Amino acid sequence: MKTRLMLAIMILVLLLAACTPKPTGEVVLTLTGLTETKTFTLADLQKLPVTEGYAGTKSSTGKITVPELYRGVLLTDLLDEVDGLKTDQAIQITAEDGYAMTFSPDQIANGEFITYDPGTGDEIAAPGSLQVLLAYERAGAPLNAEEEGALRLMVISPEGNQIVDGHWAIKWVSAVSYKPLTADWNLELTGAITDTVDRGTFESCSTGACHQAEWTDDKAQTWTGVPLWELVGRVDDENKHGDDAFSDDAAAAGYTVDVISADGYTVTLDSAAIQHNDNILVAYQVNGNVLTDEDFPLRLVGTDLSKKEMAGGLVQIVVNFGAAPVEPTATPAPEPTATTAVAQPTNPDAALTIKGLVTAETAWTMDELHGMDVVTLNVVHPKKGDQTAEGVRLNALLDLAGLKPEAATLVITASDGYIAEAALADVRACADCLIAFNESGQLKSVMPGFESSFWVKDVVSIEVK
Repeated sequence: MKTRLMLAIMILVLLLAACTPKPTGEVVLTLTGLTETKTFTLADLQKLPVTEGYAGTKSSTGKITVPELYRGVLLTDLLDEVDGLKTDQAIQITAEDGYAMTFSPDQIANGEFITYDPGTGDEIAAPGSLQVLLAYERAGAPLNAEEEGALRLMVISPEGNQIVDGHWAIKWVSAVSYKPLTADWNLELTGAITDTVDRGTFESCSTGACHQAEWTDDKAQTWTGVPLWELVGRVDDENKHGDDAFSDDAAAAGYTVDVISADGYTVTLDSAAIQHNDNILVAYQVNGNVLTDEDFPLRLVGTDLSKKEMAGGLVQIVVNFGAAPVEPTATPAPEPTATTAVAQPTNPDAALTIKGLVTAETAWTMDELHGMDVVTLNVVHPKKGDQTAEGVRLNALLDLAGLKPEAATLVITASDGYIAEAALADVRACADCLIAFNESGQLKSVMPGFESSFWVKDVVSIEVK
């Protein structure tokens, strides 16, 4: 009896210890500003303005955690201790185990989050203002230190009438820091089911505590992201997440996977090639930095790919069931308005040819284009946001070629055969449309006001119809 009593006491002591928060004098948070770094004990945080609200989550598997009352300090109030909220800086929240998430200024200032009904899990419009809270209390008591840590980030509302995606609820928060702002983006997944992976979800999957994969190329650049097979596993059957999310049965039956860029370029891989293969990954960073230019937001990379298959600007992954196994290949997949035809410039040294319903077919070398009236413009890409582009105005080139009266359509063709077709009247109305120079010494179309499919990389010809 005495032994049982002692055992019970020991268990009780352990349980009480697990639920005991860190001492108020121990540093629990490091805040790294743009010019200074501050540390906070729990007591320090409790001296800042106090805010409370209700928060709950919906996991990637659909599990709902109903809203509870949280109490703590708003992220905006915490940031005021250093440099405040900046429109050009995102905020990274890091947990003790290295898990990290990045919040945009809009999310922090305006509560820009997807919200769900706590009862049904269905997506709803946010019924009230949302705020980002660094919580140290839940339901009137300190957080369970064993399960949540001393601090937990939660998205709160005045009433318990909304929940958000679970990856925004970060346990064991230990650090807050600034980082350059990156535009939000989505990756569309299509297979047995459909799914949309936003920037936040992808970043959460790319941490060391989740599905992170890395690859170092022949230039000693390290690419970080998620294995392709992990993403395919989200839509190859009804099981979206977990250790067995990837269906080995479906892979054995055989299917192909199309990895599609914003300009329509498509890399097709066999299920056997990607099955549990960490050497083919979808990367969102290189050397710790967000991808830029044509690679943004994601690039397909890895040891088991050819250079032609390492496509950038990824926007969609499609699982094609019932397709016969094929050797990995890369082919252009244009938008519905596009057809495939490779331009054949009359001048073999020409970098760009304009032909069709023009006064005279015209071809220019790269040197000739650089010798024209080159302009540098600030433009807005429909997916990548603000950019700087240098090149020759498209309308100036059309004027040099001379347009025939019956001309109505402009067809822009890339070196891989991808074609984007636009109404000539719309192009003529675009004063800032350019044939621009890219970093690799090739040409690209810069089309402000047009969809991303019209922003064609590696342009070689323009046909007027």
